[in-house]
This record gives sequence, structure tokens and C-alpha cells, in this order.
Amino acid sequence: MSLSVSFLELLPDELFYDIFEYLSVRDLYDGFYNLNGRFASILTSLTNLYGEMITKEEAHSPAYRFFASRITILSVEHVETINLSPFSAIRSLRLHTEPNRSQCQSIQLLYHLEHLSVYKPPIKNVYYSVSLPFFVFTNSFPTLRSCRLNLIPFKDNQQWTLVSSLQTLDISAGDPRIYPQILHSCPSLVRFKLEFIRYFARPPKIFPGPSHTSLHRLDLCLNCTTFSCCQIIDLLLSLVPNLMHFSIIGSFSDASDIDIDLLAVILHQRVPKLNEFYLEMTIPESLASTLQDSNWQRMRQLYPLFNYFHMNPSTQNTPERLIIESKRRI
Repeated sequence: MSLSVSFLELLPDELFYDIFEYLSVRDLYDGFYNLNGRFASILTSLTNLYGEMITKEEAHSPAYRFFASRITILSVEHVETINLSPFSAIRSLRLHTEPNRSQCQSIQLLYHLEHLSVYKPPIKNVYYSVSLPFFVFTNSFPTLRSCRLNLIPFKDNQQWTLVSSLQTLDISAGDPRIYPQILHSCPSLVRFKLEFIRYFARPPKIFPGPSHTSLHRLDLCLNCTTFSCCQIIDLLLSLVPNLMHFSIIGSFSDASDIDIDLLAVILHQRVPKLNEFYLEMTIPESLASTLQDSNWQRMRQLYPLFNYFHMNPSTQNTPERLIIESKRRI
């Protein structure tokens, strides 16, 4: 043990600063806090730390009390409420479950917050009257740059304001009419991942309002629907003429009928600047039978980004899936 300690003492402080960037606050505290005066000094000067809370009690542990004001990335893996006020330096916050109103108000005190992710809806599907999306889209987090939210409900008259800082957004929705509302509220949005839940509401014929000129990437997840896929795609693309990257991922369990010829026409008309395209979708057997090798060349001529066609064969758990891509994915 003495040889190991002596070897560590020979290493420069700069190396420890680099190594410690990859350790959680719990590992740093348990491994180095009481080692000696040199490491105590290094730990005291560390910034940009990462914390992961598995249980509510960890917020009151010695490690978190010591490092709280210097944690910039915090992941909360439990469902209990916690007091975030000691974590004044947080720039990135990942929550296991959607916070209630009181928690949202405490998140407002994180003045440096740039990234916010929520991975599960409220417990027992109880949705709050004033939920996290309301805080996000009323610019309650003015430095927020990226956000991942759960289901956002549609209202005819959303009391939203401009959120000029938000550039990346990942949401699920049950009503396509939420789409133009979000684009209007987020004029600086560059990347948008939108998932429509199973059997989402009927889309309107057109979207009102001006085009959104900043959006460059749209990733669309289409779950089971009785509506025309091409109609939905045309509707969404009608508002984003400067789109450069577009992907469509269909349901893995339910087949969707899509008109490849009509899709090509829509892409030509709606997104002239598109330079990357990807589609992966479970299709009905009737469509799969028409997509033989002899048809691939004709389809490549429909649209410049239809470069690679292939079918993923069905398995015991998954049906056959069509893939069209502009660049081969490894």
C-alpha cells in the first residue's frame, strides 16, 4: 500500500484534475476525501462535477453536502422530491420523473440551467394542473438550451411566451396541433425530436402561421395511426422550409402504409435544402411484396436522397421493416 501511495504522490495535480472529471462526487468523496492534505486541497478546488442520486437520502450525505455548490451535472434517479437550492451551479439536470409545481419552482432557482431532461411521466399517471411544460414554454428557465419532456397536452389557447434560448427539444405529443405552437414559441429551435403517441388525434388539413426558418433537424417517431403517413409528413414539413436533416421512425409492432412516390413529391416541394434522410418503418405485407429488387432503381430516381433501400427481414418478435437512407448507417 505504501508503494501505491508513494506512486500517487509523484503524479502532478493536473493529471488528477483530468481523472477526477470522470468520477462521480460519491466516488471522489469516498475514495479521496480523507486521504491526505494534498488531495483535500484538490477536492476543494474542483468544479464542473457530476452527481447521481439513487436515493433521496443521498442529498443529505457528506459527499453531497461537501460538493453541492460545485456540481454542474446532476442526475436524480429516484421519484422523491428533493431540495435543489444547495445545487446552485447546476447546468444540466436529469430527472427520473416529472416534477410537481413546487419542484418546478425550485428548478427556477437554478440560474445557470442549460439542459433539462425528464424521462418518465408523473407517478400513477397523475398529471399536474401546472406542469413542467408550462414552466419551460413560459421562459421560466431563461438560459435553457436543450430539453427533453414527456407528453405535452394541447390547448387551443396556450399561455406560452417566446423561449428564445431553446435550441434542442425532445417531446411526445397526442395532438399534432401542438407542433405549430411549439415552433412559434421557440424561434431559435434547431433540432426537434417529436414522437406521436399511439392513436394520436386527427391532424388538421393545414397549419396556420408563418414558417419556422431556424429548424434544421426533425426526427419524427410515428406510432400506430389510422391517418395517412404522407399527410402527416406533408403537414409537418410545410412549416420548416430550411430543414436539412429529416428522419422518420415508425412503430416496431404496427405496420404503416406509406406511398413512396408521394413521399418523394412532398420532399421535393417542402424541403429543398434537405441533405440527409432516413426512414425505418414496419410495412404491410402487401407493400413489402411490391418492393422487389427490380423496383429499387426506379425508386432511387424518385428523390436524390433515396440512395439505399433494404428490408430488414421479419423475426419471431418483429415484422419486416423498410429502410430508406441517404447515407449508410454502420
